Amino acid sequence: MRLISFILPLLMVLSFSTNSVAASHPFSDVGDDFWAKDEINYLYQNGIIKGYEDGTFRPNHTVTRSQAATMISGALKLDLENRPAPPFVDIREDDPDYNVIAALADEGIITDRDGEFTPNAPLTRGQMAAIFKRAFQLEGHSGHEFSDIREGHSFYDEIQALAANNIVKGYAEDNTYRPNDSMSRAQFSAFLARVLDDSYQPANGELEIHHLNVGQGDSTLILTPNGKTILIDAGTQSAGQKVVYYLKQAGVSSIDKLIITHAHADHVGGAVEVMKNFDVSLVLDSGIPHTTQTYLNYLMYIDDHDIPFEVAAIGGSINLDPALTIQIVNSGMPGDRLNDGSVALHLTYNEFTYLITGDAEEKSEHRIVEQFQVESDVLRVGHHGSRTSTTPYFIKNVLPKVAIISYGEDNRYGHPHPEVLELLTAVGVERVYGTAGGDVVLVSNGEDFEVSGGNLIRDETPKPPPEDEVMYPININTADFETLQYITGVGPTIAQRIIDYRTIHGSFTSIEEIKNVSGIGDVSFERMKDEITVG
Repeated sequence: MRLISFILPLLMVLSFSTNSVAASHPFSDVGDDFWAKDEINYLYQNGIIKGYEDGTFRPNHTVTRSQAATMISGALKLDLENRPAPPFVDIREDDPDYNVIAALADEGIITDRDGEFTPNAPLTRGQMAAIFKRAFQLEGHSGHEFSDIREGHSFYDEIQALAANNIVKGYAEDNTYRPNDSMSRAQFSAFLARVLDDSYQPANGELEIHHLNVGQGDSTLILTPNGKTILIDAGTQSAGQKVVYYLKQAGVSSIDKLIITHAHADHVGGAVEVMKNFDVSLVLDSGIPHTTQTYLNYLMYIDDHDIPFEVAAIGGSINLDPALTIQIVNSGMPGDRLNDGSVALHLTYNEFTYLITGDAEEKSEHRIVEQFQVESDVLRVGHHGSRTSTTPYFIKNVLPKVAIISYGEDNRYGHPHPEVLELLTAVGVERVYGTAGGDVVLVSNGEDFEVSGGNLIRDETPKPPPEDEVMYPININTADFETLQYITGVGPTIAQRIIDYRTIHGSFTSIEEIKNVSGIGDVSFERMKDEITVG
């Protein structure tokens, strides 16, 4: 009773409350997880922004031309005294920003619009480019053409100068710049910080996702293009030191987000060891508690060391890198068991997409598909490849090209289950990797991606067109190893199994008999039946 009376209040406090990180800036509406928090703080620390009297910054409000002028003036540290009157009919000497506008006009940084400055009008992205180019003497041509900005556009040279200096990237989904769109105060702050300090510029680097070999458990490290770190789960308690060693070898010095998908020991067990070795800015949890000592130790460590803790909210986002969209597509809901409450994330990096679902099972997989678009290039397969996850309805909506399964070699559960591997092949997954053979590392530049390491459980990568056209239907009794791979759904692994089967059992007597080959089920057979014959 004494233990229970201690556990329950602790679970209630930690599972349903939020701690906020103390920030250097004073703005009550710029939280630790706000995407431009670092840039806003940088500008505040350098005396460029002050915010409002009520202690807010109002980051999502539209930035006006007058506000932009004030920030530019502060960044340039302009002398505001003894400037000639600005040439704008709508700016009077008693206006609060008169001296700032006069100084920027005198420097040739701002110009009139038909004799007016229109100080309260929203600043557009095109106007921002023009002001930045003049204020900071930016030059260059990026070599990248935006689909909505052609040569001859009024802001073409200015936008190209910003792109050449890695200040702007445009919108990845349609390769536009959108010069007529107004800007928020946060967006303007982010661009201004990039001009003043290139450490805030969007990384031209790569996204890395490391799936650690922690035995029968899960631990995934995400290194964002701008150098932020996300650790999803930490394996069992005995795997904690392995996780710590791996992170240190990868150059990790702190963790921006530690995400514990759910409270089972093979996901949360190593978390305390990780928190002992790294500063953690925020722990994100499913909010579904467990009464094991392992989970209790994890909560107690968070509480004792005042580590910020939040419950993941379905539909929320993790905003660490402006190049990435990371959406929370599942978390704990009333009535969920631990597995179905797993925190699941869908990540988008330009053209590349990735989905990780913890141990989410059929109930939550259905919930995910019903609420979100989760088609993905790569799927970190749920629940170690158990048949309780990766259901047909789910996988037919995700349609990954590559799947990665975290499991321990010769585990007592038989993971990954054969029917899961068959289903992955049936929906067109080309390669399936496992962590039982080592750490699996995925690297993407936002367009292409590469996967290396681990053990290749299945490789169904389509073969290139043959020099001499293959004649269909292919005789599965006589076709060689290479020719068999021109059958839909047949890669090197399945081709060898077909050969092994006919060596042991003799010739196939019907095309339906091919379903006796491991990895070929009803779905696979329907895709290949018109391409094969037995004689």
